[in-house]
Amino acid sequence: MADAWILHPDYRTPPIPAGTGIPPGPWRHPDGGQIMNGAYERHLPERQVEVVTVWYGYALSHWLGPRMRRFSSPMVSAWNPVLAQGLTLDPAAPVPYRDELWCDRWIAEALLYGRKPYGAFTLPAEEALRWIAKSGGTGLVYQAHTVEEELIRVVAGTAERYAQLFDLDALIADYLDALPPELAEPEAAALDAHRGHSPALDYILTDNAELRFAQAPLSVRGLTLGYPPGETAARLAAGAMS
Repeated sequence: MADAWILHPDYRTPPIPAGTGIPPGPWRHPDGGQIMNGAYERHLPERQVEVVTVWYGYALSHWLGPRMRRFSSPMVSAWNPVLAQGLTLDPAAPVPYRDELWCDRWIAEALLYGRKPYGAFTLPAEEALRWIAKSGGTGLVYQAHTVEEELIRVVAGTAERYAQLFDLDALIADYLDALPPELAEPEAAALDAHRGHSPALDYILTDNAELRFAQAPLSVRGLTLGYPPGETAARLAAGAMS
């Protein structure tokens, strides 16, 4: 039997709409009918967890994965993959993404304020140049180039080492507990090998940096993007079964 939904307060949660006439969605608290809004999880049998991100009663993401109890980080959130990619479960439902550049602007701000360690965004040149000016002194390293007239693509990440950013011992122990050895051990080895590296060093300043990132082990990519490791572990398990 599943436990009750637990809200995890997170400043990434998009504000609810005001004065827009948008009706609330169907996701409600079972014990009072209040509109759900935020990132929720509930524990399932066999050390599994169910996670849903809800905006004003509309579910934007919903997944099941292993419970990874040791690891936590302010740079890792269930909201990071949702808001960076503009996810929604129902394409016809209202969403917080107001225009086609909303997610790019969110990534740019999240990087500046330490809400994720690495990301890429494309913005009008004036906005991108303002971001570059603000990034001074933040510890971020970036590469930028023009992709279309008046648009600049920026790939940015922190120069801090993975061992400084994250409790890798806790994360490795969680992977080893959550997955079979043939899946967990290569991911654990990859995480361990990244201790002295940084997102900037490995995936921005090297040749073919974005290709190197795309080819990195899934546990490293997920962590570097600030995605929940339970969701990454679920993807690894699903990939092994397909």
